[in-house]
Amino acid sequence: MGGPISVVFANIFMCKLEKEVVRPLKSIFYKRYVDDIYVRRKKNTPDILYDKLNSYHPNIKFSIEIHPSKFLDTHIEINENLVQTSVAAKSTKVPIQWTSAVPKSYKRNNILGDLHRAKAISDDFNTEIQRIRNKYLKADYPIRFIESVIRSFENKDNEDILIPPWLFEEKLPSVLIRLPFSHKTEETIFKFIQNLENFTNNNCKFIIIWNTRKIKTLFPLKDRIEHKSCVIYEGTCSCGNSYIGETIRNVNVRWDEHNPINGNSEPSKHLQSNINHSFVWKILTNAPKVSFKRKILEGYLIMNKVPQLNNQIDIPSLNLFRHGVT
Repeated sequence: MGGPISVVFANIFMCKLEKEVVRPLKSIFYKRYVDDIYVRRKKNTPDILYDKLNSYHPNIKFSIEIHPSKFLDTHIEINENLVQTSVAAKSTKVPIQWTSAVPKSYKRNNILGDLHRAKAISDDFNTEIQRIRNKYLKADYPIRFIESVIRSFENKDNEDILIPPWLFEEKLPSVLIRLPFSHKTEETIFKFIQNLENFTNNNCKFIIIWNTRKIKTLFPLKDRIEHKSCVIYEGTCSCGNSYIGETIRNVNVRWDEHNPINGNSEPSKHLQSNINHSFVWKILTNAPKVSFKRKILEGYLIMNKVPQLNNQIDIPSLNLFRHGVT
């Protein structure tokens, strides 16, 4: 999960599963998008496909929803034998506010994206247009801006062109211009582009790429991780004795385990014998996730610092060449 190639592997697996399980059963209706599947079957018949999918591989378990109200972005309503579809819009999902410091092209593309989705999904496109209009009015979009985007979409969609005009157009070389975004530059840049095209006799196509600031450049979006894991730590008792340990887990949880009541470690035993003593803990260094590498680093620090509460074992020297080298 989360790897760049995981989606490819998942699709390869699903294609193999469909070839060996789904196709032989010849379902009435079967559609899949990545790992979401929509299937129809006859009434009062056992769900053979569901059982075979779950028995295909021990690590793969499918869940089922009978008569779903939505599938992906589509809201499904079945009245008798008539199936009606509409866009499954979340009420909590809001668009970019009109006052946001982003280019107008981003805001225009937001509306266009909703219109394309509605056109592809909904049976009642006029109702979807009204929903989209209300959605962006709540985000303080000017009604003239919204209507202009809707009109351009409808006019483009209604064009009856058999041969695309770009087949006859000569492709001009594109020149990308990257600029920092601000409202002032956005207002003046289009005049600059027109003047630039006139200066070059329209021999180039100039494309503006805006550099917008992200919220994370202003302040961190996540809290700093104060409770680390995979570390080598040291505890110093009020009597002066010290202890060095390692853990792959949350270090604060590990420190709490060195208590005199339930703990069984050397610091716990020391506190059990000395009731008035207490430990002060600190992290010495980060450590690898691999267990034996972490223990090697712990052993090196124990040998270097020689803490009193760690069990020291005298290891005899190892002679690799007892009789010398010839």
